[in-house]
Parts: sequence; structure tokens; C-alpha cells
Amino acid sequence: MELFRALGSLIEVPAPEHRRIAEALGLPPVPDPSVHGAVVAFQRYPYASVYLGAEGMMGGEARDRIAGFRRALGIGDGALDGGSARAAATAEEAAPRRPAGAAETDHLASLLGLLAEVDHWQRDESDPARAALLAEARVTLLWEHIVSWTAPYLVSFEACGAPFYEAWAGLLGETLAQLEAETAFPSYLPAALRTASGIADPREEGGAAFLASLLVPVRSGVIVLRDDLVRLGEEAGLACRAGERRYVLGSFLAQDPGGTLRWLAGHAREWGARVAGRGPAPIARWWAWR
Repeated sequence: MELFRALGSLIEVPAPEHRRIAEALGLPPVPDPSVHGAVVAFQRYPYASVYLGAEGMMGGEARDRIAGFRRALGIGDGALDGGSARAAATAEEAAPRRPAGAAETDHLASLLGLLAEVDHWQRDESDPARAALLAEARVTLLWEHIVSWTAPYLVSFEACGAPFYEAWAGLLGETLAQLEAETAFPSYLPAALRTASGIADPREEGGAAFLASLLVPVRSGVIVLRDDLVRLGEEAGLACRAGERRYVLGSFLAQDPGGTLRWLAGHAREWGARVAGRGPAPIARWWAWR
């Protein structure tokens, strides 16, 4: 399970310690922080709440659910505290200190670190009843807060142009798939997927609500990156203005609503094919058909 902790650390801002972790895992050289910024920090935000939240932004109910889960385990809301002594000494030496962003409860590094901790607690627990509760907690953590969103997130790294992050996403995906195959998951969908609203109807909720919902992964079923919008502009022959995604997409819809919507529909079909079969079957079907 320390592999998850190591992989989680590598999605953080590159640090000197990351080089030997990457070498140990057989990954390409760690890029400089500017590549992390272009590929991860400004596009592929490593926060569960972005992909599971109703607004598609950091925080909100999705993060609150994870914070509540941590409190139920009796640990704080920041980076892992109290339990690190249970981790393997070599992994503790290799893992870099988390920057402030990774201390958020829904950051992928924090979630994968917590998964490793819960696994250690379960294996070290001598009381059968407590060990059983920790086993249930491990399944809940995986199902509700990790595999509910990581498959589409990792798919977004395909052909991103950064060999390190492409290989990292592939390795994490393979490692999660192996763990998923060994885990008995619930028959119901994770809460965030089960309760998610669909795309807003512009006839009833207005154009602004419709536009916003297109960029919310849990509502549209699609991750739309800044790079995707640049490609949309190039392929549709539209002027791509600088600004946040909502502004850029709104500009495209104003210039050519039909062409923009056709491109988005094609992107959604392509995306559905890419995520189909990734992750546990019920979750993969949900994202593919969303």
C-alpha cells in the first residue's frame, strides 16, 4: 500500500525528493514545476471535489464528506496526523513533505496517503471487531472518495504531452485496478454519483446555468480541459480568447452555437468511449453513459 502513498506524492508540485521516488517506480524523469503547472495545477486539478461536486470547484459538499469520513476515523482534517509511525520507515523517508495544497482533505495525495494509513491500521489491529470496522472503512474510502472519480481523472492525462504524467497516470490506474479486483464493493453507486444532477436545461434555468453545468464533470460526465477548448477553437475556426473556461466556452457559443454544441457532443461521445471499462463496472458505466 505504500505504493499508493508514493504515487500520490508525485502529483504534487515537483520537489527534489520526487526524483528518487520516480526512479524507483521506473517512471520517466520528473519534470520541472512549470510543466506541473501547465499540465496539472491549471488544468487537471487533483481534488476530488472538482469531479464530484455540484459546482465543479474545490470545496463544498464533496470535500465535507471526506472531512466527515476522517473525523469518523478520529483523525484531523489536514494532512495525515497521528498514525505515521505505523507506516514503513523507508516510505516515510522517501515521501516528501506536502505543500499547503496537498493538506486539503480531498487532494489525491491526501486520499492515497489515508488509504495507506487505514490499511496499516487494519493489519496492525489485534482486536477482531476493530479490524473489521477498519476493513469496512477502507472499502468506503475507496468506493466513495477515490475510485468514484479517479478513472476519468487519469484518462484526462492520456496524450497530455508530458511523458512523466502520462506514465504516472498509467501506473496509478493499473495499481488501482489491481486493488479494485481484490475488493468487494457495494452494489450501489457512490453517493456523489447517485445524487448528481444532470446538465441544466437552458429553457428552464437559463443559458448561464447551462453553460456552467457543461463544465461540471459530475453533471456532464465529461472533463473539459483548457486544452480541449483550444482544440475546439482550432477545429471549429473560432477565435479563442484568453480567460477562464466558462468565459471561453461562452464566447464560442456566442460566435457559433451550433458548431460549438456539435463539437461538444462529439467530444462527449469520444470521452464516453475512453472511460468505458475504466474502474469498477458500475462507476465506469455511470461515467460512460452520463
